[in-house]
Amino acid sequence: MKYVNAHCHLASGVLPSDIAVAITNAARVSDWDDVIKISKNRGVYGAIGVHPWYISGLPSDWALRMRELLTAYPDLMVGEIGLDKNYPDMSGQIDVFRTQLKTACDMGRTVHIHCVGAWDKLLGVISEYTPSAIVLHDFAASLEIASVLEKYNSYFSFGRAICRPTCTRAVNALCHVSRNRILSESDTAIPLDVIMVVEKMANILNVSVADVVNTVYNNVIGLLKK
Repeated sequence: MKYVNAHCHLASGVLPSDIAVAITNAARVSDWDDVIKISKNRGVYGAIGVHPWYISGLPSDWALRMRELLTAYPDLMVGEIGLDKNYPDMSGQIDVFRTQLKTACDMGRTVHIHCVGAWDKLLGVISEYTPSAIVLHDFAASLEIASVLEKYNSYFSFGRAICRPTCTRAVNALCHVSRNRILSESDTAIPLDVIMVVEKMANILNVSVADVVNTVYNNVIGLLKK
């Protein structure tokens, strides 16, 4: 089957035969070169960005370098970027997020977003700078937030959170967002970790694993064309 791992952090670019597509995300500036190297392999796509956990101590030219790399590699996306209420300097997080989002908009790139407890702030920035497409990594927010985000050409990527019985928001979101907007992910360095997630998604939706695999594959192909 053509499994998709729409958000991971690969240490190697060699995918198992069962994984048709993997999108590997950077978290730090120091990850960018490795992501670009890995994304040259079969089925692997890359995203470069600065995660909200790692905004401290950024080199002065980081934003310029991001633009240069995105220009040099037209298939690169922007990610993993976002906001996290559990980490310090929310003002700084917003500044770095806004800069990256504007870059993605200027260059027509999809963004991969991490958000924990800061949806109001995130939506405010997205209303200023709306990228061509958004992947909401490990999505587990309310249906109200999901409804707003669908207006911004968003894809909802479900990960290991959906396997936890206590994560009712992720389950509710999977059941209610448009099927042509769902993706699967592992958020790990191991591509095959996504299979467990897909099996759980199939169980929740009461469909076959093959149905979820095919749906997600078609969705990611549509996303990559953007």
